Amino acid sequence: MNYEGIYRSKLTDKSTAMDLVKSNDRIMVYGGANVFLESLCERSEQLENVELYTMFMLNQDYPFLRGQTEGHITHYGTFVSPPMRAAAKDGFPQGTILAHYSDTDRMVQQRIKPTFMFVQCTPMDSEGYFTMGFNSLGHAIGIEMAERIVVQVNPRLPRILGECNKIHISKVTAVFEEEAQLYTAPKKEVFDETDYKAAQLIADRIPNGATLQIGVGRIPDAVGNLLDGHKDLGVHTEMFSVSLMNLMKKGVINNSRKSLKPGKTVFAFAGGQRATQEIYDFVDNNPDIEMNPISWVNDPYVVAELTNFISINSAIAVDLTGQVCSESIGTTTFSGPGGQADFIRGAKLAPGGQSYILINSTGKKKDGTLFSKINLALAPGSGVTGSRADVQYIVTEYGVAEIRFRSIAERARAMISIAHPQFREQLTYEARKAGYFI
Repeated sequence: MNYEGIYRSKLTDKSTAMDLVKSNDRIMVYGGANVFLESLCERSEQLENVELYTMFMLNQDYPFLRGQTEGHITHYGTFVSPPMRAAAKDGFPQGTILAHYSDTDRMVQQRIKPTFMFVQCTPMDSEGYFTMGFNSLGHAIGIEMAERIVVQVNPRLPRILGECNKIHISKVTAVFEEEAQLYTAPKKEVFDETDYKAAQLIADRIPNGATLQIGVGRIPDAVGNLLDGHKDLGVHTEMFSVSLMNLMKKGVINNSRKSLKPGKTVFAFAGGQRATQEIYDFVDNNPDIEMNPISWVNDPYVVAELTNFISINSAIAVDLTGQVCSESIGTTTFSGPGGQADFIRGAKLAPGGQSYILINSTGKKKDGTLFSKINLALAPGSGVTGSRADVQYIVTEYGVAEIRFRSIAERARAMISIAHPQFREQLTYEARKAGYFI
């Protein structure tokens, strides 16, 4: 088959490719596809009633975030990133869809129902396949549903191995070529003594040969930085992070003892908001890495097949009964449900599984005074990301509170014991007043 000839027949310029977008389209696109999103905004007034669904992370501001494309383009995001938070703070409500990552394929099928799909890809290989960059967030399902698929060939994209990350030229409507800068984090992550004090409590509990899931956030990544002395670790995670990359380079992660896909580091997206060029270079054509669909990676029943699975995630706030909020500050949505609940439930089912919620005990107000992140109850309107019936361990720099299968009184006492000493007396008073214990 002359795949190069087919490629040439579908190759066009960006403007002609963008003309394939029609009014009333339901567009599915990765949030980091800046070339497409900028071009779409430039021609927004030519379109009517377009629904735009960005999968995961927008990394810059756009007119559709600030009500400037009303009637033309309506945006829905599956995870709140900094530009969406900034627009919301300025008074522009955001169309955030709340869904667990394990439901991503179902969300594409039942809600998004894409008619048009835009994909950034690596250059085509000799068999006619492109690879779709550094994330697998419903792309495979979207490709099967969309009426029109436009590919931007960007030679800067890493070629990440995994069947779900491929798209064949035969499925593509049009191709244009444009090299574009990839998103990288504006600054290197800095960890402090409090981060590492809490992280060490988890690192000490991780056995050799365990399989790791390290969630989005600074503090979970601190755990990875403390595992150099471990052996034969594996990875099955939604996000491939800097700490996991470093452990692979050191040979600490070799996936030799995994009970599912041994020998492979399995993930659904690379880097996220903390992506670096080093990560992109490391995952490029790396035979020890396999990208899989996020709906499969995060499926609790898939996770349950992993022996000694360790889930490590962060929180914004927790209450004395073990409810975990990781997605909002009161009524203000900060991120999204993501995959935390998926992995908490998967770890519960896995032989030898453990799940940890890692949170610093306090934060600082603008005036420098401390506030407790552990409270009698979550703030009104808070999203409960981790159910108190699912959560196993909550960890601060002051210790580890075991929550699962504990009574309300046992939970409250355990949570107070890991709160900052400055707030323990007040928390005890509030717990007694609430009738948690005498």
